[in-house]
Amino acid sequence: MLNVKRVESKAEFDDAYSIRIEVFVREQNVPEEIELDEFDKVADHVVVYLDNEAVGCGRLILNGEKARIGRLAVLKKYRKSGIGRTICDELMKIATKKGANSFVLDAQVTAIGFYKKIGFVELGERFMEAGIEHIQMVKYNKEQRTMGS
Repeated sequence: MLNVKRVESKAEFDDAYSIRIEVFVREQNVPEEIELDEFDKVADHVVVYLDNEAVGCGRLILNGEKARIGRLAVLKKYRKSGIGRTICDELMKIATKKGANSFVLDAQVTAIGFYKKIGFVELGERFMEAGIEHIQMVKYNKEQRTMGS
């Protein structure tokens, strides 16, 4: 059974962090010292459990009405099963409740198609981060626009 959980304990954060280490550090060679950052302390985090195994995670940083989604990771054997979308949906739901009207993220170029399916559009030029090509993407919150219009 799939369970999306907002991180509320050190154990849940450790589960999310272990996924990030597996995906970003081991699989993609991102230096571990830049994987944890100062935003982890202020971000909202979610972790997805499949039959009590932590399989995906992501975080949300709110800056006024703009929400930044990041550190979205799904263990390799669970990709293409809808877990990434589940994480994004949960993070956007949390952000909407907190008043966000737009969502931004720095997508790895290999994930552009995934984010486009969720409604994100490319913004600006490609750039390198941790040795991986990225592009900023944005999605506007239709619910918030309707409420505010």
